[in-house]
Amino acid sequence: MEKVLKENNIPFIVAILSPIIIFTILKSIGYTQGSTKSKVNPVSTHSGAYSSSKKPLTAPVITPVSDDFDWKTTKPVQYRPFKNGPYRLTMATRRLDPLDHIILEESYLERTNLRVEVLEKYGKLLLGCHESAVESVRESYDYIFKYLLQRYPKYFYTIENENGTLFYNSIRKESFPLNSTNLKPEEMLYGIARNIEEDFLILLKNPKIDEIDEYHLRANVSCFPAGFNPSEKLNTPLTSIHVPVPEYKEKLQRSMNRWFERLQPYEYMVRNNWGFQIGNQLCDPDGYQATYDELKAIKAADPKDLNFNEVFLRVEKQMFTKLPKTGGVLFLSRYYTYPLTQIRSEGEKCEELCGAIDGLPHKLGLYKRKVYWGDAVKTYLRCESNGSTNEVYEVKMVA
Repeated sequence: MEKVLKENNIPFIVAILSPIIIFTILKSIGYTQGSTKSKVNPVSTHSGAYSSSKKPLTAPVITPVSDDFDWKTTKPVQYRPFKNGPYRLTMATRRLDPLDHIILEESYLERTNLRVEVLEKYGKLLLGCHESAVESVRESYDYIFKYLLQRYPKYFYTIENENGTLFYNSIRKESFPLNSTNLKPEEMLYGIARNIEEDFLILLKNPKIDEIDEYHLRANVSCFPAGFNPSEKLNTPLTSIHVPVPEYKEKLQRSMNRWFERLQPYEYMVRNNWGFQIGNQLCDPDGYQATYDELKAIKAADPKDLNFNEVFLRVEKQMFTKLPKTGGVLFLSRYYTYPLTQIRSEGEKCEELCGAIDGLPHKLGLYKRKVYWGDAVKTYLRCESNGSTNEVYEVKMVA
């Protein structure tokens, strides 16, 4: 399989996800975990409290999960955010239950261990903070640790030592300062990265640039990039981040920035995007963004060269809320990888996914490298070929 990838000049991970946000069609999925019911642009250094003409919302009550909740037996949510038919470029957001903002699933320890591993390997390539975002990072650190204490008190609680009160993670058996007052930005980012599976980003609004008030990525912990270098995205506006996305500037630039402006504190929103990943490597910060001509020259994969145990539907759960004190947008992103062998066993979902692949417009299809994987994936889903998949087995994700 690696030989095929090299011949076509595409990375081991097929980079079909936008560096930050690709807006795709999706279906709403209701779920509550543990419920008893089922060159840098100019920057403003003043973040300021958020103001809105909408009626202010109140902070949600974060209740503990049920007594019988066990993260080790909690299966991952099965997202299938594709739809049979033509693709429409839309934001496609829906409301998120605050109780599902940060969740624990059976993957928690394995994925947080991978996060530690990639941070040790790549360091500042995966995380960073501009001076304008320090207080938003501090506010986020406090919020995330408080959330874990309230939602999962069986696994996260406080302990005392000679340094004062610490936040203790009993799953990882690690402790962290509960009070963020004297912490440096990097310390807070590492603390966040080791305690949640979700990647973490802070977006702040900038003065007008090119006649539009743009939000910029000002802080991040991006442990699982799919073929892009997170450090190159830091301190850039949304438009620059989305340059590779066909029709982004024409159709979404203004509406996306307006959407972030209207987002309120204590308002929680979520969306999904999807694509395909070849190989089990979660972190690929060395990906190469091919030119349009290079994309057109890619040859289609032969199904027989692919082991479909190692071809995954990669779904991203993107969550947004606005921080009440600093007005920064807190953006958490969680990644799910479902092997195509599993999708194939789901019957009608196969044809639905094939229809979604066929519904991708030409330019977007090129961007997502559909010319390489499209026909091979459809052939496998329709049981017209097993590729080189002689037996079905689980493939663990690696850093």
